Amino acid sequence: MAVTLSRRVQRVKPSPTLNVTARAARLRAEGKDVIGLGAGEPDFDTPHYIAEAGIEAIHKGMTRYTHVEGTSEIKDAIIAKFARDNGIQYERSQILVATGAKQVLYNLCMAVLDKDDEVIIPAPYWVSYPDMVLLADGQPVILTSGPAQGYKISPRQLAAAITPKTRLVLLNSPCNPTGAAYTRAELRALGEVLIDQPRIVIGTDDM
Repeated sequence: MAVTLSRRVQRVKPSPTLNVTARAARLRAEGKDVIGLGAGEPDFDTPHYIAEAGIEAIHKGMTRYTHVEGTSEIKDAIIAKFARDNGIQYERSQILVATGAKQVLYNLCMAVLDKDDEVIIPAPYWVSYPDMVLLADGQPVILTSGPAQGYKISPRQLAAAITPKTRLVLLNSPCNPTGAAYTRAELRALGEVLIDQPRIVIGTDDM
């Protein structure tokens, strides 16, 4: 008997990243010299000290379930990093550790979106954003920006896109794939548009 997938899943398209990566692998297998620009995978091995720490943790029996939101040790390390490198102070209760950006952003969509809620996504964008929104029964609203704008949306664009159904704004800076990064002044200007919109959640995908 054929399995029928939900309409929610049928709205999602195959991953362009995986398609490009698979094509590059096939070309390499054919002996062609290929530079893969699909998956963002490092071209170097895991640093030795990190590999050794992982092996040591296994030997110590650190292979059990941990706290869902992350251990105290890793939260403290993240807090120290932000304080040292970014001058930002956080508490443990404000830190959530997960398996990566895709999981965190999808969880965010599932947590805040109801059916047909709108999510503003500046373009160019990371290919997974619209599908995450669709899986959560939301509606992606794409704001296009080109080279003349430095591939960054303007406050005027953002304000014009907001409707009573707007629930989430996904902001990626530096942007994947363009590398465009918003300045502090540009972020503040976008924030001024959203400051009187208490229903709208700002989801930032920062590196």
